[in-house]
Amino acid sequence: MYAAKRLIRNHPSLADLKDSGARIAYLESDEEKKLAKGKVVCADCNLVSKKYKWCCDYDFFIVVYEPNITDFTPEQIEILLLHELMHCGISFDGKEPTYYIVPHDVEDFREILDTYGIDWARQGMA
Repeated sequence: MYAAKRLIRNHPSLADLKDSGARIAYLESDEEKKLAKGKVVCADCNLVSKKYKWCCDYDFFIVVYEPNITDFTPEQIEILLLHELMHCGISFDGKEPTYYIVPHDVEDFREILDTYGIDWARQGMA
């Protein structure tokens, strides 16, 4: 995911992520994902738990659900990746960084809503 790596290098909100050396796997799913009330999930960010560190050499993995973004423009996909990368939390309290998932500050991240608007993920948006 070239766009995600570029975002990490250049986006001010991701400076800690860039400096941490966090390892992120980018995965694509060919299955849809929906929540119980029918809300479509375009992507999600997951922390690799200590339980699985022995077999997974990543700190986070981001899954993009391809059937749910077929009408997205390249700009919308980049915003989606930014959104997911903003979930990657890092604490520098000890010798090694500690990783965690950052929850939304509103239903989305305020920065994304302020910059791109509430309808940034609407299907077919130009």
